[in-house]
Amino acid sequence: MALPFAHATAGYLVYEGARPAGPHRPGILAAAVVLAIAPDLDFVPGLVVGQPSAFHRGVTHTVLAAGVVGALAWGAVRWWRGDAGLATRAGLWAAAAWASHLVVDFITHDDLPPRGARLLWPFSNAHYLAPYPVLAEITLDRSTRATFLSSLVSGQAVAICARELAFLLATVGVIHAIRAVRAGATDVRGVAEGS
Repeated sequence: MALPFAHATAGYLVYEGARPAGPHRPGILAAAVVLAIAPDLDFVPGLVVGQPSAFHRGVTHTVLAAGVVGALAWGAVRWWRGDAGLATRAGLWAAAAWASHLVVDFITHDDLPPRGARLLWPFSNAHYLAPYPVLAEITLDRSTRATFLSSLVSGQAVAICARELAFLLATVGVIHAIRAVRAGATDVRGVAEGS
């Protein structure tokens, strides 16, 4: 299982891929990160009933869920703003942010059976996992609430969390550097054309 920093990185990349040049849009950034992390909220009902993994990697971890989230975003923006084009962009963006979670899980080691997630449920019950996962897995003891919560702060979990945080910060740094270089190149072209 990947931690929230890996999912937040994916959400940040979806945000950066869709945002226009100019200042950051904190609300849109927050929405992208929340949507990218949200599929893991399926742990909450399991924690309530005392079986942390009872619902994990279920319906929230499917392409269908990403489509439903996209359709809800489309409907909300269409109703609120009345702009079909903006609603379509918002729906696609929301679906992409949600689906980024699935991509991160797909490329994360999963040693506990069944390995992977049923990404194409209800059309297929097959579990999908990259043949060569690149992200480290946090092994959680899902037997009880207490063991689950304590395994979230184990040495292994903290180490993986630190690596994911470093990756998030590096990703943000690289994206900002690329935007700065592009802005500088645009400024240089503008000066050259004005001469």
